[in-house]
Amino acid sequence: MKMKTINVLLLLFVATNGMAQNQEQELKKIIQQQELDWNKNDMKSFSEPFSEEAVLINFLGMYWKGKANIITEFSHINDCCIKPTSVKFDWIDSQSLSENAAVAHIKETLTAKEDYAVPGGMVKKGSVNTKFITAVFEKKNAIWKIVSMQVTQVNLPPR
Repeated sequence: MKMKTINVLLLLFVATNGMAQNQEQELKKIIQQQELDWNKNDMKSFSEPFSEEAVLINFLGMYWKGKANIITEFSHINDCCIKPTSVKFDWIDSQSLSENAAVAHIKETLTAKEDYAVPGGMVKKGSVNTKFITAVFEKKNAIWKIVSMQVTQVNLPPR
């Protein structure tokens, strides 16, 4: 009897672990596609993985609610702040909350491809900044969507 219980528990562990790995691979593909879309300057496609009611809090603390609003806000800043940059997303980790929910952490490295103006100053070509992204995913009708994303600017401590 003990051996049967151990086998069942082992089988459950293997199945759950496999599900989590598949889940993470699916989520990584979404983030990889967003990187490609950003670098192609296709903000509409970049915004496609967001759910209709998603919330995005950008690194300036701006609160954007709903996919339509996210697309609109990205279009407002596209010329000044997206086109002159390239982005690299590095997957840090994820945690499965259920078979239909997960949270992921991503490191964003943004590089200026040319000089560009931002409120309060100029960003010089070659400048690099780093952000951390927390993304919450939900799976509905077999499709993963981002329901919440927060971007945090990494600043070096004062000297």
